[in-house]
Amino acid sequence: MSEADEHFRLGVEAFKAGDCDKAIEELETATRLDHNNYKAFNFLGAAYAAKNRFNAAIGAFKAAEQIAPGVASIHYNIAQAYEATGITSEAEYEYERALEIDPNYTKAREALDRLKKKLRHI
Repeated sequence: MSEADEHFRLGVEAFKAGDCDKAIEELETATRLDHNNYKAFNFLGAAYAAKNRFNAAIGAFKAAEQIAPGVASIHYNIAQAYEATGITSEAEYEYERALEIDPNYTKAREALDRLKKKLRHI
């Protein structure tokens, strides 16, 4: 196992255990060592989001998207972070992208429907 893989493993383990600070530390190291691990960037974004660091989360998710643009869950995660920051037009776009990639992505469909309903009432 490479050093990058070990930091990724430790970061995911910390994230799943709820230790987002440790997860961020490990995943930042993993992404520095391996610029092509979209899963590390995706988990890093999730850890940032869990700490309400949504701009950092968007950056990490966007890095993951650059590596793996065809992964629907990355677009869903970007949308969630945009929605949390109140950037609803970008959130809507990213939910739609997730559904273009995977039309059966239930979480993205439900989130998009909820967002559209919310926007109609503003």
